[in-house]
Amino acid sequence: MEGWNARVEEVGEFIATDGFDGQLQQVIQFQIDFGNENEEQQERVWDSIKSMIRGLDGSPVRRGKKSNLPASVNVAIDQICGEVANLYSGLFNENPILQATQLRHGKAGGGSFANGSDYGASIGKRTRTLLKNMYNGKADDDGNALYPEWDGSSDGLSNAVNVYVDEEE
Repeated sequence: MEGWNARVEEVGEFIATDGFDGQLQQVIQFQIDFGNENEEQQERVWDSIKSMIRGLDGSPVRRGKKSNLPASVNVAIDQICGEVANLYSGLFNENPILQATQLRHGKAGGGSFANGSDYGASIGKRTRTLLKNMYNGKADDDGNALYPEWDGSSDGLSNAVNVYVDEEE
């Protein structure tokens, strides 16, 4: 089954990323091995694997269009965006000035955000777009980079951006 092989390759790359739970990796690898040996069971095995990894940061099992990024980059993007969304959510909930001044983009219907979670999700979505553009090296029509180059790792993000430090402090 060709679909099985493509799925297994993608899941194998995902479970090999740094920080993936070792016990879960063993269970999934056992499932993959079982599916490889029992072609008639592959759909049931795939359903089992999907239920175990759906919702994990960087998981290849998600709704919508399949990502063209490596699993390790998807994991890093999901982790970074989750952290950014949580930070902005808390900041929004604790600050009435932000609640009064931060409004939705007009294309999103305008108006205020319902709560910090809503605001955090919006900032997280923008961050996801930025990170993908940085990783893919998006350029303008003349070939000039529009964003700093990022290697796709959490550690590499701080190296990709020049952080301004005020020397006078």
